[in-house]
Amino acid sequence: MAAGSVGVQPEPLPLGDEAPLTPAARVKRALTFWGRVLPILGAYKVVEVAANLPAPLRLAVGLSGVRIPETETESGEVYEELHEWGSQRLESTIQELKGFYVKTGQVISTRVDLFPEQYTSRLASLQDSLDPMPAAVVREVIERELLQGEPISSLFASFDDEPLGAASIAQVHGATLLDGRRVAVKVQRPNCEPKLKGDISNLKRFAKALGKALPVDYYTVFCELERALYGELDFLQEAQSALKVHASVSHTAGGKPAEPAVAVPLPVPGLASRRVLVMDFIPGTPLNKMAAVLEERGIKPGSPESELAGRGRRILAQLTEAFGRMMLGAGFIHGDPHPGNIFLMEGARVALIDCGQVKQISTDFRLKLAQAVLSVDEWQQTGGSPELVQRAKESMAEFGVTFVDDAPDEAAAALALLLFGDPDAPMPGGFSNAELSPDSPIKAIASFPQELVLLGRATILIKGIAKRLGVRWSLAAKWKPAAEAALECGVDGCTMPVWSSPVQPAVTPAASAARAAGRTRFAEVASSLSAAGKLLGSWAIGRSGAAARYVVPEPIRARAKKVALRVATRVARARDTA
Repeated sequence: MAAGSVGVQPEPLPLGDEAPLTPAARVKRALTFWGRVLPILGAYKVVEVAANLPAPLRLAVGLSGVRIPETETESGEVYEELHEWGSQRLESTIQELKGFYVKTGQVISTRVDLFPEQYTSRLASLQDSLDPMPAAVVREVIERELLQGEPISSLFASFDDEPLGAASIAQVHGATLLDGRRVAVKVQRPNCEPKLKGDISNLKRFAKALGKALPVDYYTVFCELERALYGELDFLQEAQSALKVHASVSHTAGGKPAEPAVAVPLPVPGLASRRVLVMDFIPGTPLNKMAAVLEERGIKPGSPESELAGRGRRILAQLTEAFGRMMLGAGFIHGDPHPGNIFLMEGARVALIDCGQVKQISTDFRLKLAQAVLSVDEWQQTGGSPELVQRAKESMAEFGVTFVDDAPDEAAAALALLLFGDPDAPMPGGFSNAELSPDSPIKAIASFPQELVLLGRATILIKGIAKRLGVRWSLAAKWKPAAEAALECGVDGCTMPVWSSPVQPAVTPAASAARAAGRTRFAEVASSLSAAGKLLGSWAIGRSGAAARYVVPEPIRARAKKVALRVATRVARARDTA
């Protein structure tokens, strides 16, 4: 037998799927991307440098077609023009290339703290407006991944061919299981993994080679995006992360069980693979589509009626409590809290979906974070002091934040206030609390740890919602009780996590003693049979109602259902009397 003729065979490509990209094609894509993006970065650099050039050189630059501002007013106009031109060019490039470049655009669209409004608003369409996969391909992936080739009707009573949303990695469809449960089915685009990994690999390579010419260390940025991407490509990992996020928001920072701060769609046991994930269906509206929904109802966004319709304070309270529990309690953070991943359900109940990007932070980091929150709250209560400025400087240094050489001592305190403080409170050191302002403390940062990037995404999201609603919202004041609870628990923690589950141990102390003595308790057998009976009953009902209906007469199918239900009922009674 020839070598390589046995073993795992490569998976067949679904109908309508694209062939994997060749190495040459991946390099060409990267060259196209950088060839379109570098002129954008270069235009900004030319305007920045030309403002300080002697008049003859300024004239030469102007002759090249780049408008050089002569006054502060003109400077603002020039940058607005650059933002409009650059955002259009970047969007068209991403729409043409797709692949990982869509993920890059999605990240930019959520970083209102770093990018001008033209970029974030224009690229927001990339969150869920990509071309969907054909329904035939979606069904084939599900049958191959979950059903070993069995028809999709053996699992679902109905399946919606029209997707609820389509993104760069996957799209989501509504469906109904044979037992009547409404679920969401997340299906990965076939063959997207090698394309995405190839794109990010080449982006890293070019970013490293062009490191000195770029205004930001994009190599580090792409390395972190690569880490997040690998997690998003494995839906089995996402299923585990969803359980952990749910556990995190269902316990206080002190480790005590509590009503979940937000809803988290959980995976359906047994219905997950690396490329398909079946989970709870969340009936609601994504936050990024809420304005359109209100307009359809005749409610103008930003009006008092709009705030009332969205019950803004309740939404803010839920998100604040959820992220406070995650960051100060379990230390397991949902790392992608953009408006498309926040659903508003009936009664202004909030759901946090898509746990593909997550991060576990250390106990040491959590305790430092708790200290920083309390320091910001103290600043707001007292108006600040030299002691708090020094404390903030030491705290940020412990986090791993470094500032540019000419940054004033108050930069650390201003950054802490920007992250956790009242957005309308005055900032020290002449800094501005507007993230995009030239006087923002963000401009004084030289390096920033990834944990604080995730934290910043959450705080900026919550504060942005508060600003749109016209509500003053100090995260430091809201998180103060959780920070105190975290510090009270100390390095040993407060029983969370490992990983907190609502499932009780199957073996009781009495059962363990009986097993040690060589005996088996009847209640254990009855309980196991009951669970098996229920599973058998559901399976039998589903199979008799789906696959069997094509070959078995109706009287026999009806009798089969009755027998299955009778078996489950008898086993349940045996358990109850044990």
